[in-house]
Amino acid sequence: MSTYKEIHGKAIKSLSTDPSNADDAGQIWYNTASSTFKSIVSTRAYSSTTSLPSARGINAPGGSAQDAGFSVGGATPPTIANTDEWNGLGWTAGGAYPASKAYLASAGPQTAALAGGGSAYPSACNTYNGTSWTSVSAMPTGYEACRYAGTSTAGIMTAGGDGGSPGYPANTHEWGGSSWTAGGSLPGTKNYGSTVSGTQTAAFSAGGSYPQKNTTSNYDGTSWSTSGNLPTNSYNMIGNSVGSQTAGVTQGGNATSFPAIAPQVYHYDGSVWAADIACPLSYTNTGSSFGPQSAHVFAGGNAPGIVSTTQEYNVSINTLTAAAWASGTALNTARNVLAGAGTQTSALMIGGNNPGATQKGETEQYDGTTWTEKTDLNTARSQGGSGGTTGAAVYFGGDVYPTSPRDTGATEEWNGSAWSNNPNSMGTARRALIGLGTQTAALAAGGYVTTQLNNVEEYDGSTWTAQNTLPAANESLGGAGTQTAGLTFGGLAPSYTTATNEYDGTNWTSGGVLATARWGLGRGTVGTQDSCLGFGGETGSVSAATEGYDGTAWSSRPSMGTARRASGGAGTQTANLSAGGYSTAITNVVEEFTGITETATASTITTS
Repeated sequence: MSTYKEIHGKAIKSLSTDPSNADDAGQIWYNTASSTFKSIVSTRAYSSTTSLPSARGINAPGGSAQDAGFSVGGATPPTIANTDEWNGLGWTAGGAYPASKAYLASAGPQTAALAGGGSAYPSACNTYNGTSWTSVSAMPTGYEACRYAGTSTAGIMTAGGDGGSPGYPANTHEWGGSSWTAGGSLPGTKNYGSTVSGTQTAAFSAGGSYPQKNTTSNYDGTSWSTSGNLPTNSYNMIGNSVGSQTAGVTQGGNATSFPAIAPQVYHYDGSVWAADIACPLSYTNTGSSFGPQSAHVFAGGNAPGIVSTTQEYNVSINTLTAAAWASGTALNTARNVLAGAGTQTSALMIGGNNPGATQKGETEQYDGTTWTEKTDLNTARSQGGSGGTTGAAVYFGGDVYPTSPRDTGATEEWNGSAWSNNPNSMGTARRALIGLGTQTAALAAGGYVTTQLNNVEEYDGSTWTAQNTLPAANESLGGAGTQTAGLTFGGLAPSYTTATNEYDGTNWTSGGVLATARWGLGRGTVGTQDSCLGFGGETGSVSAATEGYDGTAWSSRPSMGTARRASGGAGTQTANLSAGGYSTAITNVVEEFTGITETATASTITTS
């Protein structure tokens, strides 16, 4: 008789704690603490992730991958023209649809999609290239509320009627990239409650009304054939289906009558539907479903009630924990316009004011749990720049009001226990600048004296040297990175700006713009030039918005729990810290940001 090791090449180990590495998948071990046999096995689960920029229902889907999709149109109400693109972590604004519409039919990759039909007649057909929509054709007659599957060059459109078309047409038309030709008719008529997914030569259509239906049909590029029924009568599954004809999925929808809801996921193999796990929310009109059967996304919809929720479905050995802000231990001293340095679990928060005329020299150090009062700055001040770590930091410039002149260029260095004055000040004294880099290679950019400045200076641990200026004068801006790979974003230039500028150690070039123009974003260490976090700020009112930058574009992340401006920042894009700032008053609130995490989870092996 073969042993487990002979079959699988792995022996059964005795372990007091469970391993959590993906490489351990399939391994069986005996947990001595729980006296059970365990293994890492795959699971099916939904996880919440970054929400849409706004709540919406009946929004149309597009995208062929879990990390590259989009939502277009929908109703908030009223109807909207928004196109929002998904990159696997967050949403970023795309080109607006030519008209505000709900009930659009759309499909295709993020950079080669097609959409048409929808509310607010007359209707046109438009293609999307990842940047903008272009009108290409009028819709065939009777296709106001319709379903589309395919790409911008090859797909099928099924007519569903608009609630006012007698008999609810069963038409199918095929798209060749520039025009429509008639295809085979559906076996039975359906209205707007049906759904369709797949390709021009291998698609499926399921559900619909009236009355509510459970019928499913397959298309082979010429004609439709009847296939296995859904386990329940369902309609209002608009945009809820993804995948292929032989590996499809649909979720949500209404059962026999509104508002009875069928919050179930069903998988399709080309002939038979099988029930999977329940939907995390009881969705009716869910749009923006994209990705394959085993790893897809759906966003927005009526649950009931219009929502902005984004959910990811995965078949994986890992448990996914969504990115989120969580409360941390409050600062000992509430402060505004302070500066941070270090990491999320080893941070410094330096200077600030409270109230504005009272400058602070406080330096507090964080170990991930507790803030400890350290030696104060030699000169109390706020709105200065910073860089470095908890063992070797630098702080420069700032506001010393009511001392006159109120702007200073003084530089202080931190050795892990105390600050020392560097005799060489910055060439231009200023406040409201941004600092980045390290104690021996720092960068100071922008700021304010009597007006906004575009001055840039580099620090080598001893002296400051003027460098090429920012493309535009700016104050109260955010920053990230190093002296030779730096980034500035947002600020007042002279009003709220979305501008992002990248620095290579010599020259500045424009980067992707923020989704929201604002000043007073978190100040300090917030990541690198191609992986940073922008959070909080002022947009006319204080903001909790969070965005991540990938070196090319900004996209949304979960918002902070407390909206505020001018907090201190420390850490990376996936592990950051926001401390203090101004909310409705100067605050000592601290929040910690953690990006999406994946952990292999052990399951107990049982016998029956």
